[in-house]
Amino acid sequence: MELKLLNKEELTALYQKELIEVFPHSELKPLSAMLRLMDMGRYEPLLAVEGDQPVGYALAWLPESREGALLEYFGVFRGLRNGGLGSKILSLLAERCGQLFGEAEAPCSHDEDANALRRRRIAFYERNGFRVLDYQCALFGVRFQCLYRGPEADDRRVEAMHRGVYAGYFSPAHMERYIQLPLAPGEKVHPAPEWVEEVFDVTLGSRTAETAAIYFEKTNHEAIRKVLPQKAKTVEEAVADFHASQRPGASSFGRIILASGKYVGDIWCYHIDPFDTPGAMVSYCVFDPAFQNQGIASKALAAFLPEITRRFALRTVGAFTFADNLPSIRVLEKTGFQLAEEFTEDGTASRYYQLDLRREKA
Repeated sequence: MELKLLNKEELTALYQKELIEVFPHSELKPLSAMLRLMDMGRYEPLLAVEGDQPVGYALAWLPESREGALLEYFGVFRGLRNGGLGSKILSLLAERCGQLFGEAEAPCSHDEDANALRRRRIAFYERNGFRVLDYQCALFGVRFQCLYRGPEADDRRVEAMHRGVYAGYFSPAHMERYIQLPLAPGEKVHPAPEWVEEVFDVTLGSRTAETAAIYFEKTNHEAIRKVLPQKAKTVEEAVADFHASQRPGASSFGRIILASGKYVGDIWCYHIDPFDTPGAMVSYCVFDPAFQNQGIASKALAAFLPEITRRFALRTVGAFTFADNLPSIRVLEKTGFQLAEEFTEDGTASRYYQLDLRREKA
């Protein structure tokens, strides 16, 4: 048996044909959230294959630290169950991830048949190397017993790693409202209709030397520099560039992006010349992975464009992006930019987009 990583299309098919049929609606997170986590590099949907036959699946949510994985959804396909395949899948997954966190619905229902099923499910995990932890959790209104398979013996350390899976994706306010981990003894479960994705209040704030330094540190790694090359090579250069942008007649201007008050990225324009076409170039970066692929850059750009139009009397703005940077392309197209040119530079396919601000205003 082997585990094969699914792409987005394959995960979508599995979700629609299997997960919707097998898991209660209250326990099933939206497909959009899974796909967003895949974009963040934080989700591994795995198909178990024996010979040439798909036999089951395991969907693992990875924390930012990459310490273990949360086993979100796991199953053997109908018609193949009760033959030991589930145990084989769990063993392969444990080898792949090192540590596994699990959540099984707690046997606290008024329906004793449901409780018996939940106890059998927990017993199955215990037979396969998991242990029941000394805490429970409640996620979006559903109470779960927490499980763990791995070398760590301290439940508090396991709890911290477990909580980190959610804390790396949700804001503190969302965690407080919907993620009760751990659930304190006697604590009531917060009611929730179902999995609730966050809606962020996106605003723009003033850049400072301090935010310029933070931005440099947050973006000074390969994943971001691969899609957004940086001019500054040191934090001192980044701060010096900021001070230069504050001088009268500067050809660049920027703002910080705030998502529900948290600093998560920057947006700026450069080569400002209102008498040229384009009158300026724009760029943006949401550097916090927990806030990427959630529409924040689109909202920030939509707020930034009217400001720079008024401030610099712009008529057009342009933007460059690499052809394979699909998230950036979606932001530009969603905001009304039109593809003007495709070209290859230094062996890399790129695109140039332009927006006529006069037409947008009209």
